[in-house]
Amino acid sequence: ASSQLNRADENLARRREIASRYYHAFDGADFILGQSGIVEGHAYHLYVVEVKDRLGLYNYLRSKDIFAQVHYIPLHLMPYYRQFGWNPGDFPHAEKYYRHCLSLPMYPTLSDREQDFVIEAVRSYYAK
Repeated sequence: ASSQLNRADENLARRREIASRYYHAFDGADFILGQSGIVEGHAYHLYVVEVKDRLGLYNYLRSKDIFAQVHYIPLHLMPYYRQFGWNPGDFPHAEKYYRHCLSLPMYPTLSDREQDFVIEAVRSYYAK
């Protein structure tokens, strides 16, 4: 049991290191509308960036075998909740966030080299 706790602590430390590297790589970039940033105590299960042209970036990363994901779909837009009369436009802030958010690869075994590949791919998409 204690070995699992040690591994959990190591994994958490690694996630925080990865998050810090992402933050510093994208801090001040004009294509970043927002990002998870560095937050004391954050577990960094995900690292989310808000970007211009999310779909274009998503497809570009996928073409390079980088599997970013879209999380945080607004509940009112999900099929189940639509039956209660919720419509696009009812929660504009949530919808705006959803249009721009993309979760970058984030897992403890992500190497610095692999993370550099992700960072450079994001930068190269917006440099074109």
